[in-house]
Amino acid sequence: MRETDHDRLVVALGDIGVTIQAATFLKRAADELGFVACSAAAAEFGAVMERFPMPAGGGLQLTDAQLTELIASLEYLLKTFRDELEARPMFVLQPGSALLLDQTDPPFGIAVLEAFPASEVDVGEAARCLAMRSHTACVMHLMRALEVPLQALAQRCGLAPNANWNTLLNQIEVQIRQRREDRDPVAEQWMAEAATQFRFIKNAWRNHAMHARADYDDVQAREIYNSVGAFLRQLANHLHEAPSVDPA
Repeated sequence: MRETDHDRLVVALGDIGVTIQAATFLKRAADELGFVACSAAAAEFGAVMERFPMPAGGGLQLTDAQLTELIASLEYLLKTFRDELEARPMFVLQPGSALLLDQTDPPFGIAVLEAFPASEVDVGEAARCLAMRSHTACVMHLMRALEVPLQALAQRCGLAPNANWNTLLNQIEVQIRQRREDRDPVAEQWMAEAATQFRFIKNAWRNHAMHARADYDDVQAREIYNSVGAFLRQLANHLHEAPSVDPA
């Protein structure tokens, strides 16, 4: 900043450019965050800038009063942004958690989504809960997501739907033994592996999570999340949920 011969101060174009860029950023952020007062302050700053003369002589020539108005307008803009920011709770995500929250891609991959579309909501909510550190809720959504492939496995075995996991798994295991008698070793192997994993999940996690017997921390929830994801990807190689049929 330098003085002219006419009692005016010249603000360099570079400084003005940086100031306008900062104000534009604050205006955009205020609009996205719903900071009404800050957005209005940014609009007022823009109006102040429009009242100034066009730059000349390598900068913006301002009187003392105009410079004072510019500084006051900018300080008010910064103050309103800071005040509105402090009035709202902010969450800082751990590295990698933003991907769980944004979900530009299906959390467990496109194959799982295509095989079990009815699980999409619970899989997505499990990922969001993990990102937001709602660990027990994450596990509960994962258990809900597994309902769809379990019923698909039951249907593959020729069984009717049943909400009771223990009853359904007992029936599935009977059908798997029948596969052995029918000499269908490939189907017997993957079905036996799936039934065993479902049984483990029921006893280790589902019964405790869905019946309020346990709470989970970050390490436990992440281990369960990764395990269920791997299991669903494996199931997607063999199973697809039955299409829904609209009543006539």
